Amino acid sequence: LRACNDRMLSQLFILTSRGDTIVSKDYRGDVARGTAEIFFRELQSSEGECPPVFTIRGTQFLYIKRNGLYFVCTSKFNVSPATTLELLQRVANLIKDYCGILSEESIRVNFVLIYELLDEVIDFGYGQSTATEVLKSHINKEPISVAPIESRSMGLEQKRSVPSTAPNKPISLRRRGEERDGKNEIYLDLLERLTVLFGPTGDVIRSEINGSIQMKSFLRGAPEINLALNEDLSIGKERGLYGLVLDDCNFHECVNLSKFEDQRALSLKPPDGEFTVMNYRISGDSGGFKHSLPFKVDVVVKEAGSPDRQDVIIRLDATLPGKCFGSNVTVKTTLPKATASCGHELGTPGQQFKFNKDDKTAVWTVPKIPGGGSFYVRLKLSLTDYSVNVAREMGPINMEFEVPMYVCSGINIRYLRVSERGRNYTPFRWVRYITHSDSYVFRK
Repeated sequence: LRACNDRMLSQLFILTSRGDTIVSKDYRGDVARGTAEIFFRELQSSEGECPPVFTIRGTQFLYIKRNGLYFVCTSKFNVSPATTLELLQRVANLIKDYCGILSEESIRVNFVLIYELLDEVIDFGYGQSTATEVLKSHINKEPISVAPIESRSMGLEQKRSVPSTAPNKPISLRRRGEERDGKNEIYLDLLERLTVLFGPTGDVIRSEINGSIQMKSFLRGAPEINLALNEDLSIGKERGLYGLVLDDCNFHECVNLSKFEDQRALSLKPPDGEFTVMNYRISGDSGGFKHSLPFKVDVVVKEAGSPDRQDVIIRLDATLPGKCFGSNVTVKTTLPKATASCGHELGTPGQQFKFNKDDKTAVWTVPKIPGGGSFYVRLKLSLTDYSVNVAREMGPINMEFEVPMYVCSGINIRYLRVSERGRNYTPFRWVRYITHSDSYVFRK
């Protein structure tokens, strides 16, 4: 009985960032009402970030946050945190697959479909199947698309690219092998998350890439997908003068690896919904990255004419190729505790700056930086302690950014082919490369 109880859930609910409950499901009736309000009060009263698992008056709360929404489970038992958090992740993925996009609006307009999913995924507090393909035979409500993708005047047939929101549409509820409505297309994303630590002189102390290849299929019938990576790719070997080396990798269960050793090719029949074809990790030791890191930051401290005033110039250089750009770039740093106020001077218009006097943090936001571009912000500090060493007491600089169509590793999709025996297949194939910052820190 104890082994079963560690997987027994009482409730599942979804909250907005305002604390509004948009979905609530009680599976066992052993937890008093009002737990959603208790959870949100705890979330608001926590100093810093609230832990993903906590207990209040004998009720265990477990939650994740996705796209500004809180997915929360409660239980009267000491359930496995890893299992429950993974279940919440899969519930969020299912909603995204069936609704097309994970947002408050899509959940509100598809609430009947959401409750159908929750009835099938969890039964009397026990997790059941979370496979998108398996659940299709049990779901009857057709999804309502919040933002349908429509072709413009030229049509997708004549375009070489589509908006980044193009894959955000619901899957078809038809079973595998049946003809589906809509366009015959497939989306492939190669995503890389950078973890980089720079030293005070600008040298790289530690660097790592965690990458994944994600696929979302809207193909008719049951075709086979073949995709190929770099021919000089190797796994777990020492780095030489040539070739790309992955420290480790893993693949989705549907991937056939019979051609991977010889041709670096993968074949698969994609399941419905969005899924990860491959995960990989590359360390930056001994020249592990083929392309340069996207950004560099320099800091210069200057006296401003009086002992209680100092200027700090933060310069941001985009070391990207000219055809690339960084978007949603945020630079955050902590100023000395003796900082009474912080004025600023931005080098170009369109940027934003914010100083928080309580925790002495400065946040500089640049919407878009072209490759090879250079931007700066001048901070005008007023100090309460004349003897403070500004350069020494400034905290590390943290960056957040996104770089479309650029990856540091050099991994490349050589081809993406779709075929099915007995039919002429001409689908639309969309491939996208994206680099995100995971932890991009400059020590000063």
